[in-house]
Amino acid sequence: MSAEKIAIEREYIKISWFLILSIAVYLLFDKLFFSTSVEIVSFSQWLVPLIFLFISSAYNIFKRWLFNNDEQINEEIFRYLKFFEVINLVFFFGYERLFDLMFVISLVFLLYVERINVKNLKQVTMILIFSYIFFIFLDFITNNISSVDLRNLFYILFYIFWLSYSSKLEIYEKSQTNEISLKLKQYEENFKSQQKLSEAKDIKIKELERELSYLKEINKRLNISLGEFFNLQEISKIITQILDTNELLKFVNDVLIGVTGVDKSSILLFNKEKTELYVAFSNLPEKEQKESFKQENIEWLKNVALNCENGYRNKVSSEDCPFINGRATKSIMYASLATKNDKYGIILLEHIFEDVFTEDNLRFLTSIAAQVSIALENSSLYQQMRSMAMVDGLTGAFNRIYLYEVLEKEIQASAGRYPISIALFDVDNFKKLNDTYGHLFGDKVLQTIVRIARERVRKGDIVARYGGEEFIIVFNHLESSEAYKVVERIRRAIENEIIEDNLIQTRVTVSFGIASYPLHAENVKDLIKCADVAMYRAKSSGKNCTVVYNQELEMKI
Repeated sequence: MSAEKIAIEREYIKISWFLILSIAVYLLFDKLFFSTSVEIVSFSQWLVPLIFLFISSAYNIFKRWLFNNDEQINEEIFRYLKFFEVINLVFFFGYERLFDLMFVISLVFLLYVERINVKNLKQVTMILIFSYIFFIFLDFITNNISSVDLRNLFYILFYIFWLSYSSKLEIYEKSQTNEISLKLKQYEENFKSQQKLSEAKDIKIKELERELSYLKEINKRLNISLGEFFNLQEISKIITQILDTNELLKFVNDVLIGVTGVDKSSILLFNKEKTELYVAFSNLPEKEQKESFKQENIEWLKNVALNCENGYRNKVSSEDCPFINGRATKSIMYASLATKNDKYGIILLEHIFEDVFTEDNLRFLTSIAAQVSIALENSSLYQQMRSMAMVDGLTGAFNRIYLYEVLEKEIQASAGRYPISIALFDVDNFKKLNDTYGHLFGDKVLQTIVRIARERVRKGDIVARYGGEEFIIVFNHLESSEAYKVVERIRRAIENEIIEDNLIQTRVTVSFGIASYPLHAENVKDLIKCADVAMYRAKSSGKNCTVVYNQELEMKI
């Protein structure tokens, strides 16, 4: 509804109170002074006028409340309101037969709403006055004076009174009306413009709110990323300091469980041939590890590790992943352990709930996996370098440095609770062999006797090159008498071995000296010295034999 119509309706509400008051005064005079009925105070005479006045007053109060409200009024609702008002007026005036009064009220309404010229209104009023005077004069001549003539006289006086004060009415000319209409239109346009600005402001505020929400989300992710970066930095520092593979994997497994909040974490590594995965570390019970990670159950994990894939699955079943059979696992996340040079295995995380893993979790896991892969590569290189530093390049036996290191550790661990025996041996007549066949053949001889010795010792026993053509075998948890039996088998095997190189074929013999801790010596230096004394005795006794140390040997030397 336009602002102009609302303004006119507000003014009309003020006029309506004047009309309602005028009708109330008229009815009062008509019913009390001009009525010919004897039952002046009959309730039925006042019922319809009172209903009309009550409805009109209530309706005017309702309109005043409605049009003073700031809310917009629908055009259709306004039409229904005016329709109800017309029905109310027509019914009342028709029932009371007050067509002349209805005519006058209509003129007043038109004067206000349509802005008719006051001159025309005066002409109509003068015609009504002369008409009423004519009818009164006619009744007077015919001697037919009645109450109707008195009512007409009242109308004449009312119209004369109205004419005398008509000049005081504020009449708006057409130009003034146009000016007001123009101002109303301007106000309406300004209102619409302000409304558009308000809408644009609301849109801008919503955009700013969305941007603020986006920035808050970015800030939240940055905080998470900073936390991840800090965690990764601290974890990387620790990982780079751990050289022991088992200790490294245990630390990483504990970190993953603590940071990601998973139920189960397992690290599986490849064997040397890359044909199978085995459990290097897991928080699963050992029995469950063996059952879950059978080779037929982890074929998919093996392919993932070989293809260096990373990812997560938030809805899994034992049909898709047989290795989770028997566990309440609903989601898994995995990251391969690999570098440019090698593939090491895979990290597997399990959770009992669905839809728990996200891209942020995967990014964190892959970062950890990359650090672990580098650490595993460093550990492998370290082990290779350490092995190269420990092994004699010619024969493949351990070197002297490693020999002393192992003996020191074993004696310290034993602390006299169990025996440790050593057998020192060298090749008989090795100098003559070198002079006769050359040093290359001499190298072949050393390689052969080391191979034979390593094939016949137990797993855990070591064969080391002590110097030149001298070698030492370390027997852990063996008395000298038991070591003697093993050494004799080695000696006979070397004696029976035909060593050939191109056209050269020959046999060699070796002499052994055996000593045992703590029976013969209490430290590494004395133990080797005792074995050397026993070997010297074997050499002096005709060579190609084995002698166990005793104190009498030193006295004979």
